[in-house]
Amino acid sequence: MGHNEAISLSNFSIVLKNLIVNVSKLDTASSSALITAVLHYKWLDIPPASRKKPDFMVFLEFYAQFLGVLVSSFPKYLHEVIKKLIKEFPDIADDTYPHHTILRKIINFTPTCISSIPPVLAKNLPHHLSASTNEITNYMRNAMKVISYCPDLQFSIWQLVVECCIKLDVELQNELDNLDDDSIEELINGDANEFEENSDFENLDDEDDEDGEVYTMTSTKNIKKMVSKLDSALELLLQMTSSSFTREEIENGNGVTLFNTLTSLFRSHILPTHFTKSIQFLLFHISQYQPELADAYLVLLIDVAFNPNETTEKRLKALQYLSSYIARAKNLTKHQIVFIASYLIGWLNKYITEREHEVFDFDNENSSGGMERFKLFYATFQALLYIFCFRHKHLIKSADDIANGDSEWECDIDRFFQRVIIAKFNPLKYCDETVVFIFAKIATKLNVCYCYSIIEHNKRERMLQSNSTLPSAVGNSG
Repeated sequence: MGHNEAISLSNFSIVLKNLIVNVSKLDTASSSALITAVLHYKWLDIPPASRKKPDFMVFLEFYAQFLGVLVSSFPKYLHEVIKKLIKEFPDIADDTYPHHTILRKIINFTPTCISSIPPVLAKNLPHHLSASTNEITNYMRNAMKVISYCPDLQFSIWQLVVECCIKLDVELQNELDNLDDDSIEELINGDANEFEENSDFENLDDEDDEDGEVYTMTSTKNIKKMVSKLDSALELLLQMTSSSFTREEIENGNGVTLFNTLTSLFRSHILPTHFTKSIQFLLFHISQYQPELADAYLVLLIDVAFNPNETTEKRLKALQYLSSYIARAKNLTKHQIVFIASYLIGWLNKYITEREHEVFDFDNENSSGGMERFKLFYATFQALLYIFCFRHKHLIKSADDIANGDSEWECDIDRFFQRVIIAKFNPLKYCDETVVFIFAKIATKLNVCYCYSIIEHNKRERMLQSNSTLPSAVGNSG
């Protein structure tokens, strides 16, 4: 571009103008090399100083016009032009270049080309490890912009973006898990503000890309880069959707369509993926824009958690997300919180009625699977404990709603806990110890139920049965 013999922009514009006028004469073997040279012209490498000159804008207009005329006249160049435009997405940070103007015109001229765009987008997505933060966010921004003039690509583009974020999220968590103590200290002391702890209770008390370069994350510097990429990507997605869920957008159907796309991807991609810590907060945040979106998200989690056709792992994950969402979502109403608590209580009561007879004493256990069979029960009970720990104020009835002899608690949750903690299932033994401890502390303070004698009994029993294997029933919530 800076070569002495390089064609000037003004002269190139003249060439392009003549090519446009005589495009019908370009369907010859001798013209093929000329067209290829024009398509391979690196217009992004034009020096910043040259971009300030009037010749630059004239050139852009003619170059864009030529690409559009070329495709409309000779469809055989369609794929090559689309590939050129999309391949340059990582380097397009603003609207200086008319990539989207050209792509929009191509789609209008040839609607059937829509099906060829997703594979090109997927193939040219920057590698999540080797690409820079700017390259990833530029690509995502430009890919999302395509949706504005080609809504039919909404699902495929969002799927691509979500998959990229999942790769970043999983890679980051794996690398954090592999850090030794010295590296962790270096990471924390280096820049503590770069990391946000997702643990709620601390506030209370593989995929390989065959086409990409294989990178080994061995330093905190690389991990910080990964954090930057993931945070920037999620921030971009939230910014680009901030106006998509207004009351007007919900009522005209656009917001609902996008939300359905996101919930579908949440169910198909995020829920089944282990070791993600951040990508789920995209839907956590978006679902709070409107009450009906929160309702829809809660219904989705309930549907997955209690759907016998789903895998156990997916159901357990849905319960963890459900309890975490109820615990931390700021815009939930009392009605929504009480409804979920009531639903969980109803399901647990039914489960106890139907299956408590299956529980045997450990010394005389004849059934197959042991207490592991009741993993979903313990996960559901733990979810309720978790919700109670963070939302107990919302579960107290107003004075006007308390009749003589009635419980002061919604859903009679105090009487429920008093009954279930002494049930044969012994849920305090198989739920997460931290959740149980915090619940016991709060429940005692609020005079809901007293758990410490059961907890101590379970501890003594564990010591006596130290050689037995207890199920890792439900894992941590949130």
